[in-house]
Amino acid sequence: MSDNIIDKPLFDTMEKIEHFLNGIPQFVRLTGVERCKRLLEYLGNPQDKLKIIHVAGTNGKGSVCSYINGILNFNGYKTGFFTSPHLVDIRERIRICNELVSEEQFIKYFNIVYKVSLELKKEDIDIAYFDYFFAIAMCVYAQEQVDFVVMETGLGGKLDSTNVVAHPVLSVITTISLEHTAILGDTLEKIASEKAGIIKSKTPVVFLDKNKAVTDVFVKKANKENTSYIAITPKDYKIRQNTANYIDFLINNEYYKNDCFVLDTKAVYQVENCTLALTAMAVLQKLKVVELDINECKQAVKQTHWEGRMEEVLTNVYVDGAHNPEGIEAFIASVRGICKDKSCVLLFSVVRDKNFEKMIQALCLSQLFDEFIITQVGGARKLDDKSMKDTFKHYTDKKVTEFENVSQAFSYAMDKKKDILVCAGSLYLTGEIKSIISRKTAE
Repeated sequence: MSDNIIDKPLFDTMEKIEHFLNGIPQFVRLTGVERCKRLLEYLGNPQDKLKIIHVAGTNGKGSVCSYINGILNFNGYKTGFFTSPHLVDIRERIRICNELVSEEQFIKYFNIVYKVSLELKKEDIDIAYFDYFFAIAMCVYAQEQVDFVVMETGLGGKLDSTNVVAHPVLSVITTISLEHTAILGDTLEKIASEKAGIIKSKTPVVFLDKNKAVTDVFVKKANKENTSYIAITPKDYKIRQNTANYIDFLINNEYYKNDCFVLDTKAVYQVENCTLALTAMAVLQKLKVVELDINECKQAVKQTHWEGRMEEVLTNVYVDGAHNPEGIEAFIASVRGICKDKSCVLLFSVVRDKNFEKMIQALCLSQLFDEFIITQVGGARKLDDKSMKDTFKHYTDKKVTEFENVSQAFSYAMDKKKDILVCAGSLYLTGEIKSIISRKTAE
């Protein structure tokens, strides 16, 4: 990193930085790998100084990262924890252990990355929104000398900005489903091939084995890279008890022999994510990359709570970031457990580039909800309320009430709630609801 890059900051507040970042396009020319290769070269390749656990997939990436991060923290390791998107504060994407990076650090390294972006502009290379966060994170984690970085990919895997990481210590792949088909491909196999791009030579990979065609893609890639792989199937875990307060389950595979774990969540899909995370960490322990205590691991997963995943934000009010058909199906399975013999109202919103018809169909056919409340989120990506309402009306005779904004919709939903209110369909919706509650709490 040249000396002239570090001087007086051009952006001296988080507000100025956020305003600037919000004006940057999500997609620019070149692939994320190509852009970030040059960007990180200017920054001295900080990623090469880090031990990185790289996590890709369609659903569950953030949850798996959160469990891995918690396991490492409880066992005494200092971690960099990189995820996306954020819900309320942009610094949520870059954490040390589980604490948000300080404003001072964020401002310092944002300015450094910004000045590099000006140099790259001379080479006709534009830096995308996500690239800023990734580069800042790598610089912060290198400075902090973390023991491990738990890193979630952005979009895809093979061409994703994070795939500039050449030698991770472990690759992990969560569930694969049809999403971002215009970019990643229109079949599960094509999407799996993109996600499999994070599989590297001499780096073991742990993945969920739920679809033979997808598994075949991962196995082929692992064999090509001459690396070992561990496949987690639904037979590896069994829910023993699912109560209103916790989920008690067993793991039985080559690393665990009917070991019992408890999750403090109502989200049944987290059992699968937690099993993947625990097995991934057991693989690293077998390779002597980490030293873990089983009791610390049990405490870690019990105390891990990933925001926006069947999160109880107020008494009997839940938000879930489910934003594609598979996510909605997992959400429905969890709602069945909390809405038994109770009145349940749904607040829903979705952006237009999602498969909203299939999501709405599943919600209506579930017969779990007494009323549907809909609103718009996502700015330029928002789905018009008529399309949303017409789709609901096609699949249900229940009352559908629409509002122009989340604040109005949430206020109405709270008034209508008799027993349970659940909110899903978009992480934008989750973030806005959490912001509304935070503002009211601060008043």
